[in-house]
Amino acid sequence: MFRYLQDDQHYIDLYDIYTIGKCLDWHRNIRDGLEEKRNAEEYKNFSKEEFDKEVSKISSYTVNFIKASRYQHKKETIQKWMDRDRKEQEKFDNAILLHEVLCKECFSVTEIIFKDLHYPYEENGQVLFMFECPKCKKRQALYEDGTEWHYETPKCPECNSPLNGKSKDVKNVLTTIYSCPNCSYKKEDVDDFNELKKEREAREARENKLLTEYRKEFCVDDKTGNEMLRFYEQMSRFVEELKEREKKDKDPLIQKARKLKKLTVVQLEKLIEDTIEKEGFKDLKFGKPEMGQYVIIDFSVNETKDDRQEYNSINALKKLIKGILEDTNWRLMSDGIQYRLGILTGRLKAYEREEDLVKIVSP
Repeated sequence: MFRYLQDDQHYIDLYDIYTIGKCLDWHRNIRDGLEEKRNAEEYKNFSKEEFDKEVSKISSYTVNFIKASRYQHKKETIQKWMDRDRKEQEKFDNAILLHEVLCKECFSVTEIIFKDLHYPYEENGQVLFMFECPKCKKRQALYEDGTEWHYETPKCPECNSPLNGKSKDVKNVLTTIYSCPNCSYKKEDVDDFNELKKEREAREARENKLLTEYRKEFCVDDKTGNEMLRFYEQMSRFVEELKEREKKDKDPLIQKARKLKKLTVVQLEKLIEDTIEKEGFKDLKFGKPEMGQYVIIDFSVNETKDDRQEYNSINALKKLIKGILEDTNWRLMSDGIQYRLGILTGRLKAYEREEDLVKIVSP
């Protein structure tokens, strides 16, 4: 009986053989590339041992990445293979014909002698049953849906006539001679099953040798694999951060934001006080700061010019403060400045995050 679903080790070996082959190919390609530069200034004084060590060091960067990548997708890929083959195995095992098949010659009930799944990995794949009559030995083939399978006689490539075929099997070598009844065309097909067996055994021996010699080196376990994935994830984040940093370094708005003076509350108070006193605003006082996502602080100041009216006083102070804060990380809040009985009040907000600083310098 055909087996589509194999044991777990079959799929593990299949995956690992490909991993080993890919790692060896990359190592070989890198080595060949460096061999071409063997006489270059950087390598010409290397001994064979030194050169081999250099090859291993350079190839390890690529090979280790392949090892990590193959480990990352191993369980998922093997599970997909097994799910696919389990589906085909169930289809093969559960396929039945709902009626008896009678011999076309003697009408006896036939027996199933062969069963196969045609086009196993396609949606329209069907199980094919081969029946033989126990009395007259006549055969016929039916798909599981009851459709009869017919052998398509090969056609002559010269005159398109159906070819005659004659086969003989000698010591597991099947020879089929096709001849055209209407022209001189003749063709011989030889299927040497002994040779095919040798090739299969040689391939299996080669694969077993690869697994024995290289599985430990190229097919990592869970502990090593997870460590490698964490390393490459950190490296990936580092590279992305570098790219982002380079991008920011070229952004004029970010450069402008970075040049803003980051003032403490004490520095801010002194800067404002020194400037507005010259314009008639005195006794600057700051309230208790609000410490949230932003630092927000209330302020009050007295108007000392008796001839300056409320509207002009507000505008004068607003213009002064905005000018003072323009190249700093502080801004007058949108609720502006209020005036009552010669006392002006308002609120100031500090911006600390780079994205917020970019916003306040954006046009």
